[in-house]
Amino acid sequence: MDQQETQETFQLATINQVNNYHFLKGADISHVTDMEQKNLLFYNTTDQQDLFLLIKERGLNSVRLRVWVNPVGPYYYNSIADVVAKAIRAKALGLSVILSFHYSDSWADPKKQNIPAAWMGYTLLQMQTALANHTKDCLNALQAQGITPLYVQVGNETDYGMLWPIGDIRLGNMSNYAALHKAGYEAVKEVNDSIQVMVHFSKGKYNDSCRYVLDGLLANDAIFDLIGISVYPILETYDSDIEASLNNLEDLSSRYGKEVMVVECGYYQNDPQRAREMIFRLLDGVATLPESKGLGVYYWEPQYYQRPPINKSIFDATTKSSTVGIDGFSLVQNPGFEVDEAAATNPASWQTGGSNPDANYLEGGPHTGSYRLTHFKNSGYNVETKQTISGLTNGLYTLQAWVRSGTGLIENYLFAKDFGGAMLKADIMPGSTWIKLRIENIPISNGECTIGMYTQGNNQYSSVDNFQFFKQ
Repeated sequence: MDQQETQETFQLATINQVNNYHFLKGADISHVTDMEQKNLLFYNTTDQQDLFLLIKERGLNSVRLRVWVNPVGPYYYNSIADVVAKAIRAKALGLSVILSFHYSDSWADPKKQNIPAAWMGYTLLQMQTALANHTKDCLNALQAQGITPLYVQVGNETDYGMLWPIGDIRLGNMSNYAALHKAGYEAVKEVNDSIQVMVHFSKGKYNDSCRYVLDGLLANDAIFDLIGISVYPILETYDSDIEASLNNLEDLSSRYGKEVMVVECGYYQNDPQRAREMIFRLLDGVATLPESKGLGVYYWEPQYYQRPPINKSIFDATTKSSTVGIDGFSLVQNPGFEVDEAAATNPASWQTGGSNPDANYLEGGPHTGSYRLTHFKNSGYNVETKQTISGLTNGLYTLQAWVRSGTGLIENYLFAKDFGGAMLKADIMPGSTWIKLRIENIPISNGECTIGMYTQGNNQYSSVDNFQFFKQ
């Protein structure tokens, strides 16, 4: 299936589910503190922007933050204080928060689950107490700021348990791991019973290994509310990795009666088109799981553009700008006209109206990427290019795009209409350089909105690129 076919299938199958603001389209951006301390910048196409605002404007609605116990370093990123500071920034923009407790002073994953230095030599009971207290300390600090995480991972990628060796299930310590998990679960519920607790696996495509751990938890009287997996397809097995992961989620949600999600995913930085396609496919698969058991999809550190050696960022290391990979999360389909493999007169996911549809086409000279959409004819014409976005949660939205045009056009504007109120428009002023044009406070009351550009003129052009549409 090529990229255009993938996008069109995604749009038909899942638009109502994934455009609902409660379906999670998120990212783990925990490294933002480290990057900001190093004066690394982030660009939304060509505009330097705060990362939290940038991901919101590109269609994401949630952030995932990892929590370390006593991290070392000059600014202690991933400490409780750092997590709270980042969660406050997320809340200010209406982004929800989920947490990944590593129960370590640094990374915890299937290769290492190192006991925090302050907990070394603890008995199982002491370890349970320390884990519970750390969990409650973090959640209480967030609650003091009016922030309640939607979901909490008790352990990160616990395919083999956590807090090794005491909780290493490969050493026959499944009961210990279950006791540690239970301590974390009960600590979460003690702070706020509404917070759901997740078990998270790195081996997202391996059903047997996930079931082994989940069955072991249940056999030892441990409880979990939902299941998360990581999905990192590789070039050689790209399709099968995605399909096996989605099949695993479907089986796990059915077998255990739990909601599920992709809590981490990523693809190679040097192939942003395929990263975008991967996001489409994961959103499609998770959103269409039986009984609506799929909760969402998170990308791991999309902004981490300088990470060596195998980078899976969807930002460009040279321009420090978001690439077309991030378009996988956009409410607008084909927002930068990059799905088409060649210049086209009918760009994918857009509809052409007006008296002169032949005045609508893609060409080079874009704001970013390979193509821009242009309205032009060397005689009198009027043409409209539009897209209807359905399944929206009602509320106020913003539409923005980058535009440029010639002089002397009769009418030339961006518009938002059919949202339950009178059409709103923003006139495109003549100019040879790209400018960002916005329509704010679009009051959607019927769950949909049609956006686009209209031009009426004679032998003059108008161009648009990089549509962005997001809930305020």
